[in-house]
Amino acid sequence: MLLTVDLGNTSTKLGLFDKDVQKGFICVDGAIDNYRSLILSFIYKSNQREDAIDKAILSCVVPHAYNSIFDALAGIVGEENIVDINPYKDYGIKLVMPSPQDTGDDLIVMCSYAYNLYHRELLIVSMGTASVICHVNKNGEFQHCIIAPGFSKIAETLWKNAAQLPEFELKHTDTYLADNTVDAMNVGIYNGYIGMLRSLVEGIRNEIGEDLYIIGCGGLGKMIAPYLDIFDEYDPDFVTKGLNYICQRYGND
Repeated sequence: MLLTVDLGNTSTKLGLFDKDVQKGFICVDGAIDNYRSLILSFIYKSNQREDAIDKAILSCVVPHAYNSIFDALAGIVGEENIVDINPYKDYGIKLVMPSPQDTGDDLIVMCSYAYNLYHRELLIVSMGTASVICHVNKNGEFQHCIIAPGFSKIAETLWKNAAQLPEFELKHTDTYLADNTVDAMNVGIYNGYIGMLRSLVEGIRNEIGEDLYIIGCGGLGKMIAPYLDIFDEYDPDFVTKGLNYICQRYGND
């Protein structure tokens, strides 16, 4: 059985797969004090045994946490059974930007998975701590990437830096008008963020001039995708499924 680990800036996502069948998934927000305890708890809560996990694949975009998570995985599956994402390895796409070594593991995973699925011109829109839009052309070349503020970070910036603006629950509204502070912030944040993504995607589409298949992903996209009509599909667990695919397809190469 395969354990997938996607360690991001604000959350850690763990998945369990028996080939193509997902046996468990968890997303934990915030800093983790003990990765081994987190992983073992997840395995047991997924009704699996520790010795049933024979391989792990790791995507990590938090350099200072890498050794801790790697050591935790090594203690469970053995160091030789951990697959790392490598920007210089062939995952069915080509990283043609000037500094491929700077490309985040998660971006490599989602672009590889998307292109292996569809083999066509793609935009993959990840809505997490940051909003990242990746372009893979019809020849499998990962050419362009745009990074913008994440949805929740826009809200956090407002209530942390404006003394009279409260922390509040983000909630979509069906109007562009508001008569109180919380509604005013929800209208501005939701509609502003949706407008930003739509504008960026349309700008890319106009410059590329190709028929694009657009995939939305990332957990925070659950709050956005229902109100944004630019996606051909949305999958919050796209990177987790991509890790499983890459390990099965390329893990032994």
